Amino acid sequence: MHIDFFNLSEKYRLDVFELASNEADIKAMQKYFKGTEIPDDYILFLSQMSEAEILVMNESYIRIWGASGCLEMNSSHKIQYYIPKSLAIGDDEGGEVIFYAEGKNGFGLYKVGFGDLDINDAEFISPSLSALLIDGVGAEVFL
Repeated sequence: MHIDFFNLSEKYRLDVFELASNEADIKAMQKYFKGTEIPDDYILFLSQMSEAEILVMNESYIRIWGASGCLEMNSSHKIQYYIPKSLAIGDDEGGEVIFYAEGKNGFGLYKVGFGDLDINDAEFISPSLSALLIDGVGAEVFL
């Protein structure tokens, strides 16, 4: 599978990003989340860039964390304690976390407030990170 995350849907503009996550950080993240599905497209994203700030339809920003940011944010906010088998990968820079989980719309990306980490209150975004960023599926959820 090859997806170029630098070639985003026209709904987005990549404004800021850091270098790709290094192999050690990706392996540390995979070890921490052993038993939790880490989708291939997120690993592919990490191999291309990290800490990306993306403007959505010229109105709001989302941030997709790198491997070390993913590990740090999931751990400090105890995401898996509140939403077991989830994987938070970013935020909307407005108090909501973006995460992979099995929810009411099946497996995919959801968002919910950091202060209300409950899968039952989460809003479905898109079936995957690539569907969100490359195909534009779910962009309107951030408006």
